[in-house]
Amino acid sequence: MDTVRTVIKQIEPWYLFMVLVGAFNVGFNIMLIPQHLAANFTNGLALIGIVMAAWTAGPLVGPLLSPYIDKWGKPKHWLASLLLANGVLALLIPYCTSIPLIFLNLLLQGLVYAIAYSILNLLIVRRFSEEEWHGRTGMLIAAFIIGEVIGFGIAGHINNPVRGIVGGGIVLLCSSVLALVMVPNFKQQPVLTYEQQKQKHDLGKLINSPFGIMALGWGLLCFSAQIIFLPFPVLMREVFQLDPTLSSSVVSASGIIALSFYPIVGKLTAKFGADNILIISSAVKTCVFLVLGLSALQLFPALTSIVLGMLFLNRCTWPFMMASSQIQAAQLSTGSSKSMALVVFMAVAGFGNMMSGVMNSVITANWGMQYVPIVAAITACCGVLLLVGNKYRGTNFNQFIDIQQKHYP
Repeated sequence: MDTVRTVIKQIEPWYLFMVLVGAFNVGFNIMLIPQHLAANFTNGLALIGIVMAAWTAGPLVGPLLSPYIDKWGKPKHWLASLLLANGVLALLIPYCTSIPLIFLNLLLQGLVYAIAYSILNLLIVRRFSEEEWHGRTGMLIAAFIIGEVIGFGIAGHINNPVRGIVGGGIVLLCSSVLALVMVPNFKQQPVLTYEQQKQKHDLGKLINSPFGIMALGWGLLCFSAQIIFLPFPVLMREVFQLDPTLSSSVVSASGIIALSFYPIVGKLTAKFGADNILIISSAVKTCVFLVLGLSALQLFPALTSIVLGMLFLNRCTWPFMMASSQIQAAQLSTGSSKSMALVVFMAVAGFGNMMSGVMNSVITANWGMQYVPIVAAITACCGVLLLVGNKYRGTNFNQFIDIQQKHYP
């Protein structure tokens, strides 16, 4: 009961906006834009990755803007403006009759999503003590996943993608008014000049440390996940003959179940180590992609039950990977600026996400969409190997230092 009360206390009314962004920006775009491209454009299958890469490029830029957001205005005005812009962009989709226009539209929507997340995250950092950050950030992520589940569930039952996107845009327009009422202000904190002077040095130190290797491994894992996720409904339909309604229902159901894992992830990482939880959950995801890849290449029958089971298992690995990766990133950034570490970590993930869209189009155009899952499996395997190597490299290095100190004090 105490845990339930703690969780309830950590829920803020403005988490609603993370639900809305997760549903009508992320969920709707992932489910509806690929179907729109495949149905209405020549070589639409090959163009899906390139266009969706534009959407993933926004989060690559967003974290770089977060330090300046609280200097440029009140968060409620920022968030209201972003939701308004997102709604307008969604309403403009029917008029984006060329690939460059859709590309630009999604690039801006991705930037909206990234900045909105940064604002909501800063509301936690600026308003609560450091001891509360982890729990409240976890609740913010949970709100985002709830939004994704809602978005996938609704979008999976929409027959006309463009009308669905316009409907989502109307919801976002209305929600922009709510932001002016529900979103609190930042509590301003002084910025340390010393930290500003250290940032350039911290960046080099981070990249050349075990943190840099871990971030690279995480970037490969993000690449492998997104190369399947970005064209998700079309990939399921074209390669595995699964209707979008069915595939979205499985993802939504597994997303709801995965929410129940967040309270136990912290306990598992504390008991077994964040690095071990990240490696194990990433290895499970790699096996999932391997099964999907072999099924797609018809090396064994692509049974519907097997594919749906893999989709379910894939979704369930995400809470463990997400939470443990952030904890390990914080642990490995010891001695460096935590804000700089977060920016680098998110930037590497964003770059991996963006490149996955580009590679998706290259693979589809040259070999066919059926090769996408096996490429995801190979990339994920490389990411896991980097994480494992980094773990034992760090262990051996620390043992070497201990031996040197004992023999040559």
